[in-house]
Amino acid sequence: MKRYAIIIGISKYSLSEDEKKYLTYYTPLGVILFKRNILNKKQVRDLISSIKKILGEKTLILIDQEGGKVNRLDTKIWPEFPAANIFGKLAEKNLEKAKINTFENYKDIGKYLSELGINVNCAPVLDLFFRNASNVIGSRAFSSKSRIVIELAKQACKGLLCYKILPVIKHIPGHGRAKLDSHLALPEIKLKNTELEDDFSTFKALNYIPAAMTAHIKFSKLDKKLPVTHSSEIISEVIRKQIGFTGILFSDDICMKALKGSYFLRANKAINAGCDIILHCDGNITNTTKSTLGAGLLNQNIYKKLKNIF
Repeated sequence: MKRYAIIIGISKYSLSEDEKKYLTYYTPLGVILFKRNILNKKQVRDLISSIKKILGEKTLILIDQEGGKVNRLDTKIWPEFPAANIFGKLAEKNLEKAKINTFENYKDIGKYLSELGINVNCAPVLDLFFRNASNVIGSRAFSSKSRIVIELAKQACKGLLCYKILPVIKHIPGHGRAKLDSHLALPEIKLKNTELEDDFSTFKALNYIPAAMTAHIKFSKLDKKLPVTHSSEIISEVIRKQIGFTGILFSDDICMKALKGSYFLRANKAINAGCDIILHCDGNITNTTKSTLGAGLLNQNIYKKLKNIF
């Protein structure tokens, strides 16, 4: 079966006829779920089952279930998982206890995701916390201290993997300093590579994790024109070489306003820059189709990597 190098969002609690036709014809790599797709346990299982009937049992089903303000699972039904910074604050007092609690928390997240049929979690966040930055990261970061982020993020990944949930570390090579929300505009960071070593260090320490997600950030001292997701220079020289990440690179959602141009061009530029898989999350099939064509068919080497993971 051919696979397009894209993960898509869908619009509601069940597949529309247009979405069924799209999945059948374009065979994307998978689907990412949001609150708009989650009503209760039975509904989510039925939705995922309907997706897998078309795309196959090993289809990627993604979610952003970080805890705190990024909770896709309704807390009336599922536990209210805490934000990452809760564990970071504990780590300041007792690192070993924080590591245990982080592991157990993400293990529990993995358990609930696995029960639903979800196999990929776009978490944990490895960005550092900065007080003068946009609150788009804020409590989603474990800490302002890279050593704490590294220790806790390792435990978060281990916890998810207990239930064979693939963690996607984000937002590589670092979103923490951004003064703007990349959902709404393109943030720019005007620091040299040597001034960003601490930001990059968390990703370097976890470069063995099989999947990562890009930051829609412009590092103007590293690439004068392009944000990370569209920058072959940053992906090649910073993410692949300096950080040493060799795994599968997802773009962040290309529907975010940090990126400009048609959806075809946004997807195409990301693939050409070195992203392996595109995220298109808005749930609009017309827009999704344009992104799919821009992304093109999945590279066979990436397909082999995925088969080894799953």
